Amino acid sequence: MKNISRYAQLCPIIYGIGSASLLGEEVKKLGCSKVLVVSDENVSKIEFYKKCKKSLLDAGIELVEFNEVLPDPPDYIVNRGGEIARTEKIDAIVAVGGGSVMDAAKAINILINNPPPINQYFGNPVYKPGVPVVMVVTTAGTGSESTIVAVITDTVNGVKNSVLGAATLGILDPEATVTLPSEDTAHTGMDVFAHAAEAITAKLPNPKSELLASDAIKKIMKYLPIAFEDGTNIEARGNLLLASNFAGIAFNDALVHLGHAIAHSIGARFHVTHGEACALALPEVMKYAAGIDASKVKVVGEAMGISFAGNESSEEIGEIVAEAIRKFSKSMKIKSLKQLGISKEDLLNSADMIFKDPCYLFVPRELDREEVIKILENMYENY
Repeated sequence: MKNISRYAQLCPIIYGIGSASLLGEEVKKLGCSKVLVVSDENVSKIEFYKKCKKSLLDAGIELVEFNEVLPDPPDYIVNRGGEIARTEKIDAIVAVGGGSVMDAAKAINILINNPPPINQYFGNPVYKPGVPVVMVVTTAGTGSESTIVAVITDTVNGVKNSVLGAATLGILDPEATVTLPSEDTAHTGMDVFAHAAEAITAKLPNPKSELLASDAIKKIMKYLPIAFEDGTNIEARGNLLLASNFAGIAFNDALVHLGHAIAHSIGARFHVTHGEACALALPEVMKYAAGIDASKVKVVGEAMGISFAGNESSEEIGEIVAEAIRKFSKSMKIKSLKQLGISKEDLLNSADMIFKDPCYLFVPRELDREEVIKILENMYENY
């Protein structure tokens, strides 16, 4: 049974320059007439957001706006959004934003036909279905339009947790991402990289995930530096959106593991940007993965453009790939943990949080506390 794998795609996608103009038409096709537009303060001020609103209004759709989403959306924001959705009796949700906005939208959808607070649905797929959810993606990062997971900050326990819910439709319009600052472009791009590399080295890998994740890494290597230098490069922006989407489909089936357990823990404790935390964890996670199945880490390396001689040991493969990821992250101006003002002692004290993170359940090989401490030490010292 061990070689049996499953793969699927949750959400249909419309991709292409100007595709956001189809938003109103597509929402109407879903039979909806009053939508909750979920976004955040920054996105709600950009021209692209106004284009999305115009498309909805031109299709005769009534709008209720909820632009209060915060990064790593906290439970109380989701509860507030749910209350507005219920009071206003909306029949669809449109998310215009990045991962935090998309995750908040999925979580708000749970509260439309189910009692609050959102906290009681963490990891719990048993609830009455909500309404159609359309995602208009403004960052090439989480791939949340194609995953069943929505990461929410549990402010009661001071950790990140997740609820389960899928989108109905995703719209990927490269024009949505041209105003994303270079730093955010780098952070979201490294999140994509981590999704892809962890999907390839997963506990239960599958051929579709590997194919999509390998292509996502190739696109990141080629186009992230271009978009980092010139945000208006529409070819680069489009390819990064595809990389994000492909990696999302890949990890929705294969699942992410140790790198994300570490990134969620560091993010919750030190408020480090998620993509930054993923970038810092990934080299050491690839070394760990090479000790389990080096052939999969080699797939990651080859997608990065590394040529292997063919006689490398598992350890050498892990080290070669780890060093290449560090070099790439540094070229994207990813700061070290020291530069982020985190002490080594505080970092090591986060070890126990990692074991409690939901992503830890999917590690390809169980670790003991000393191994996790060693990985955190290496993250601190080797970057």
